[in-house]
Amino acid sequence: MTLVEGQIESSKKLREVLDGNNVTRFSSIGDINCFLKSYDSEKYNITKNEEYALNLEIHSLKEKLNQTEEKRKRNLLTKCLLFVPSITLKRKCTYLTSNCNLIVSERIAKKKKELEFTRNLVDSLYPLIAGAVGENQVVKEIQKLSDNYYLINDFSLDFNPPIYDKRDKDRIFSIQIDHLLVSRSGLFILETKNWSEESINSFDLRSPVKQIKRTSYALFVLLNSDSKSNRSSLARHHWGIRKIPIRSIIVMINRKPKEEFKHVKVLSLKELNGYIKYFDPIFSETEVENIFRELKNETH
Repeated sequence: MTLVEGQIESSKKLREVLDGNNVTRFSSIGDINCFLKSYDSEKYNITKNEEYALNLEIHSLKEKLNQTEEKRKRNLLTKCLLFVPSITLKRKCTYLTSNCNLIVSERIAKKKKELEFTRNLVDSLYPLIAGAVGENQVVKEIQKLSDNYYLINDFSLDFNPPIYDKRDKDRIFSIQIDHLLVSRSGLFILETKNWSEESINSFDLRSPVKQIKRTSYALFVLLNSDSKSNRSSLARHHWGIRKIPIRSIIVMINRKPKEEFKHVKVLSLKELNGYIKYFDPIFSETEVENIFRELKNETH
């Protein structure tokens, strides 16, 4: 099974936003999906649940009060020591019993407000959730490959000085890759898009083809520069300095365009592993491991 390093970027961002808004009820995408499915019934049951919870609280207080009064009857010392706890329990029990309707109404209003806030927050995070779902599916698919594949999630690098792309007159200061796969046939840059057909046809969204070509160029320059080759983990070849090939893949989870693009392969999830395994191995297992370790040390 493929060795996987690092956490998915969209999952990390999702966790940060949820924690920043003090929403701690979700530990996975599955929890969010369950919440969305059960939202209406959870909202409907708030009144019944809060009434039950308050009655349970009053019952528990009365039991504690009875136990305290029983202990106070034992001797003068316990009667004195438990005087204040007894008064406190009586007052709290009386308050809850006398103001039952008001307390339940306040708690219901608070619970509904919290529930609606969570629902609105989850709705606003749909792009992140969809991204996390898609990227998790890609990781699970890649893990089906053999154990001489290495996957780095959320691979990112800063360049100082920036890498200059003469073709597009672009200075590249940093790159971020959803998944970087190291294999015996070279590197695969994987960008995941969980887009609808409407999103694919939208002119407002940034071209993933342009984005991944930019990333691929910067990574190729970095890994195959003369200075990098001198300390490369590749074995020497009598013909000269070897290069590390980089292939760019956009993985479409939902829909994919019919068109094909230069230097970038657009694949469905089902097509992904077959395409990766198509290429002949050019590196030894030791070289693959060395490349992986070198890249792992580069990322931040």
